[in-house]
Amino acid sequence: MITHAGQRRVPAHGTRTSGERRADRAARHAFRSRRVRIGSLAALLLTAASVIAAIDVLSAMFGSSLHVIAYRELLDVRWDGWVTRAISGGLVLVGLVFLLAGLLPGRSRVVPLHGRVPDVVMGVSKRGLCRAIAAAAEDATGVSRVRRVRLRPRRVTVVAETPVRDARGLEDGVADAVRACLERIRPLQPRTVKVRMKRKET
Repeated sequence: MITHAGQRRVPAHGTRTSGERRADRAARHAFRSRRVRIGSLAALLLTAASVIAAIDVLSAMFGSSLHVIAYRELLDVRWDGWVTRAISGGLVLVGLVFLLAGLLPGRSRVVPLHGRVPDVVMGVSKRGLCRAIAAAAEDATGVSRVRRVRLRPRRVTVVAETPVRDARGLEDGVADAVRACLERIRPLQPRTVKVRMKRKET
């Protein structure tokens, strides 16, 4: 059995103070994924290219060029050839990947929470939020165990077990318990709640 609960109730626009809205923006920015791995890769590639160029330039200045970069061979390259075009296209794709990585938000391990002042930002780990949701769902009537909690940007999916043979209506109680948990924790992103009740095997 599946039920869909409505989005978490949030204060109407204008009821929150300007300080609280600034606090929300600060929390969203503070816990935004920085894409450390791809940023480190880009920095490593640029550093390697700079070091190679610096070695070649400095060695040429002292009269014994190491020819790390084959300048003479580059002069003979046909710039309208397929090899050059393929290399250029690959470099363009790499550049676009790095550009999109910098512009698009990544997946953060921390869920930002509503705050009151911009100087104090609050967040909860995704694992911690899932545990809190699972605990709230297990406290609902008729639930023996929560099998899984899946947290998505706009939805929470809870799969729970019940020993009750006729479980009609139990999913609504689980959804209400999860909604109440989200109301207490107050994550920035409103989420719908999806509950799946499974009969406990005896």
